[in-house]
This record gives sequence, C-alpha cells and structure tokens, in this order.
Amino acid sequence: MNTNYTKFSFKTFYTLFGIALVALASACGKSETQVTEYGSLSIYNASPSTATYDVYINGSKLNGVALPYAGGVKYTQLPTGNYEAKFTIATDAASIYTKNGIAVGSNSFSTLYLTGTSGNFDGLLVSDNFSGASTDKAYVRFINLSPDATALDLRIKDATANLASNQSFKGNSAFVAVDAGTKVFEIKETSASIVKTTVEASVANGKFYTIIAGGKVTPSANERLFNAQVITHQ
Repeated sequence: MNTNYTKFSFKTFYTLFGIALVALASACGKSETQVTEYGSLSIYNASPSTATYDVYINGSKLNGVALPYAGGVKYTQLPTGNYEAKFTIATDAASIYTKNGIAVGSNSFSTLYLTGTSGNFDGLLVSDNFSGASTDKAYVRFINLSPDATALDLRIKDATANLASNQSFKGNSAFVAVDAGTKVFEIKETSASIVKTTVEASVANGKFYTIIAGGKVTPSANERLFNAQVITHQ
C-alpha cells in the first residue's frame, strides 16, 4: 500500500474536522456523500541505542530524516483503520521491529514510541487525550521508557507533590495541568526518592508535553546513559 500522508498540528486537525462537518451538513438531503474519517499518529524514537532509524507505515516511509534518539515524526493524518509500523536502521530495508494492529480512530491522537534495544525492540502505543484543556494551563505527563530502571516518579523541583508516581517500564501517566513557565523537572526513584536526573523546560499555556525517562541506568556499548527528554505535542 502506497499512501500519501500529511503532517500537521492537532489544532489544525480540529479545524479541518469542523469544516468537514459543515460541508457534510450542507450536503444532507442533496445526495449521499461518503465522508472519510481521520485520526492522527506521531512516532518517536525512545530506544536507548545510539543508532538512527527510519519508520514505514504500511510500507510508505514516514520520516524525511533518520530518527535519532528522542527524534520523531509529528502528527500525521491517517484515514481510520489499522496500520503496520516498520522500523529499520537508517538506509537499511530490513526490519528491526514491526508493530501490527495500530488502531487509528476517528478524531483521535496517539503516539508510538520505539523502545528497547537490539534483539529486544518493542513499541509502546499511547493515546494522547487532549480533551478538557484550559488555555490558562500547560499540561504534562510522564512515561518511563528506561528498560532497566526501577519504578519512577516525576516532580517539579521544590514542589510538595508528584506529577506522576510509581511508573514502571512502559508506565505512563495522564496529562496534569501545571502553571506555565520555566520548570526544572526531577525524575526520582519511587522506592528511595533519589533524584536520578533532571530536565529543564519552558512550558506554555494550552500546550501539551510528555517527559520521558530514557536511556539505561547501566548501559552497554552503543547505548545511552539514563536521561530525561521533553516532547512537545504538535
């Protein structure tokens, strides 16, 4: 299957969806019109490996530039249905990991994260729920994608409560509202409250962010040390 895909922001998607509804309403009573429904999928490389990767959706290459660690493809509009994602080492055709049955629902947003390392790659598909957002708050969630880390917490430095707690490998929290501004986010061990790493980020009102714990606590050759990365959903 060779399909052309369009990359765009989730705000643009809602605008286009509204226009489609208006067009459908005006056509009612005149003739039967088949309306194609769409959802959106983004993809990120969260593998601790130092390699870069290409990604194919149903056989069509999605990325223009090979995906480095924490690199990705922003939301791509897809007709609703099930898809296959194949990852290859950059410029190579052989699959290092293929995930089947990726469901794309109508008016939905989701992100596929490549995880693991050579011989043990995997993919984590996470639904991105942007509903109920306020324009006077920023929104943050946490995902633990470090294969050998213990359960982890996420907290803003000097805060009294966690934004997310007890997330084991592949565990992910819901989006939590925070005040906009420049923040230092701390990733801690749940069991010992030891700060493993920090990352500073400026978060803006009405925007959504995922903070990822990645790399490995004890990396092998050609693997990255434990770290934190921030993804802006757009």
